[in-house]
Amino acid sequence: MKTQVIEKGEWERDLEVEVPAARIDAEVDSALKKYRKRLEIPGFRKGKVPLKLVEERFGESIRSSVISDLLPIFMREAANEAGLVPAATPKITKLEHEPGQPLNFTANLDIWPQVEITNDDDLKVTKVTHEVSEDEISSQLEELRNRHATERSIERPLQKGDILIADLQRLDETGIAIVGERFEERHFIIGAEDSPSPDFEEALVGIEAGQVRKVSFSYRDDLPNPELAGKAEHFEVTAREIHERILPEIDDEFAKDLGDQFQSLEDLRGRITEQLTQRWDYMARQRMRFELVDALISGNSFELPNSLVDEYVEGTRRQEQEQEQAGGHHHVHDENCDHDHGDDHGDDHGDREPTEAERTTAVRSLKTYLLLEAVRKKAGIEVSGEELEAHLGQRAEQLGIRVEELKRSPKADEFRKELEEDKIFEYLTDKAEIKEESV
Repeated sequence: MKTQVIEKGEWERDLEVEVPAARIDAEVDSALKKYRKRLEIPGFRKGKVPLKLVEERFGESIRSSVISDLLPIFMREAANEAGLVPAATPKITKLEHEPGQPLNFTANLDIWPQVEITNDDDLKVTKVTHEVSEDEISSQLEELRNRHATERSIERPLQKGDILIADLQRLDETGIAIVGERFEERHFIIGAEDSPSPDFEEALVGIEAGQVRKVSFSYRDDLPNPELAGKAEHFEVTAREIHERILPEIDDEFAKDLGDQFQSLEDLRGRITEQLTQRWDYMARQRMRFELVDALISGNSFELPNSLVDEYVEGTRRQEQEQEQAGGHHHVHDENCDHDHGDDHGDDHGDREPTEAERTTAVRSLKTYLLLEAVRKKAGIEVSGEELEAHLGQRAEQLGIRVEELKRSPKADEFRKELEEDKIFEYLTDKAEIKEESV
């Protein structure tokens, strides 16, 4: 195989390839013989059609099919021979072949950018420090208290803090019931901080079991679902039951009920403090990493091939689509009544141009990968077998599985990369100028 590389831009290349005729002919002959074995033509027994007749009738289409199947293989071999690493799927721009003659083709491709770090000795980052407060601990205890509340049915008007069990019928603006929009036995905690519509709940305070009340309300403007934020609704609400929530006392017995590891409220408070500290430490590390990457990107300017960015976006879309399909078809639903508005976008992800947000995310992710890989090479960072063994042991313990099982799983390589990334950021942090900031 002969190859010639023509530089057309910083990362763009044309790869001209010539494949010997003998190699093509050998593959075509093999394909003809395989086809002959299963071919049935009147006047000949199956598999006994003369090879020359097979070639006369089907040779052209078989040859075309063989070349089509072989092109990706030839492309990989030629790229390896030329020392090129394609950043995205190459495009065949020229293809010439006649039986008995060499196959000639030209592939246009972008290569992975080669990046060299120039500013890893001049990085400045902020390290956030935080001392867990009594208010934070109390807030966590209150959250646990609410989570372990019990209920009992009561015969009195609905109050804030109660649970309402009700049937809902959606109404149009004139107050007429909308067919097919009835929702039974919906549960509402009245007065919850994350309520999608405080107006809805306020309108129901005072209702009693068995009563019917028509309510009009609007959802909060700051809901993350834009289809619901600020939307006006009308419902007829039939109260089935009212439950009073009984909150446990926060004491030693409450702590013991949460697990054998807690013998007292002080033990529970200590665990909460430890978890909050770990959470703050994690956020501080993530902020430092974000700033380190920002500094690397701003201090090492380079462009990315458009094909690499486009392929990254397409890969992300495919992954998201696979996750959606694995989880079943999902509908955006009304916070109060599970009403489907529909969210079917079809399978047109590959036909849409990348959005500005998608492109921005792709560029940052790709530059991060390239820059961290450049740091790894420059610093000679590697993960030894002993380090990986210890890391997998820790991960297996956290996941509650045997380390041998983790080693056999596809995630083993992800954990190796995770450890490698940890070492890269540790190297950068050690070299950086760090300013502490207390929050």
